[in-house]
Amino acid sequence: MKAARLKRLLIELRAKTLVEKPARIEPNRRDAAATGVPDEDEQALSEMLQTLASQRNKKQAELLKQVDRALRRLESDPGLVGLCEECEEPIPDKRLEVVPHATMCAACRGKRDPRRGQTRRGLTDFD
Repeated sequence: MKAARLKRLLIELRAKTLVEKPARIEPNRRDAAATGVPDEDEQALSEMLQTLASQRNKKQAELLKQVDRALRRLESDPGLVGLCEECEEPIPDKRLEVVPHATMCAACRGKRDPRRGQTRRGLTDFD
């Protein structure tokens, strides 16, 4: 893939990510005078929503970090763009179309993180 196309994909992904504002994390108590939460179910729901918002914000920040890293690499060392950081083989264009900030080919990524992409086990997996 040409560096200009990859740069455009990265800039588009960065802009799209920045449009999505960080999720607001609501406090458990809305009234400062109140102590605790009167309803235990409301407490559990509030904590779950806080966790989900926090996880979304972390993923968004990580994606921006990876996109910025790829843009810096594109500017500083354009000869290495599109090459796997592990095996130095070309990363397929189809992978870069989907994940323009990829720094490794799918095989090397799989070796580094073997559990990535696995699904949960079903009950029949334990026979």
